[in-house]
Amino acid sequence: MASLADVRRGDVFLAGVRCSAADQVAGLTLGLYGPHRDKMADAQITPAGVITGQLAAAPALIPVQLVTGLAPLSAGDVLENGQTGETAVCRWSQIQPDGTVVWSSSAAHRVIYPAAGWTVISHVDLSG
Repeated sequence: MASLADVRRGDVFLAGVRCSAADQVAGLTLGLYGPHRDKMADAQITPAGVITGQLAAAPALIPVQLVTGLAPLSAGDVLENGQTGETAVCRWSQIQPDGTVVWSSSAAHRVIYPAAGWTVISHVDLSG
């Protein structure tokens, strides 16, 4: 597992964010958590959008889970398999604990595909 000190430009890593307070004047108070629910940092976001905060430990002591093959997918994305030419519409997606992205064309997640090898070629509105 990598540490925050190992993160380089272009890397993507997972962080869970918990809102512990929301105030119209002070803004949002957040806790950022990494793998195994280890606390990474505390942060404050003001109503003007200014983010401040403090790491929970030195960067070398904060574990992070690097995400590989990140493909930000959302419901309605039309995907094409680069090898087979198959197309499908994303109905659900998720980043797995190991950092890989998976998606399904079934709202019930009956068949789940890894995002690697698929490309977003279009988007359709599934709301109506």
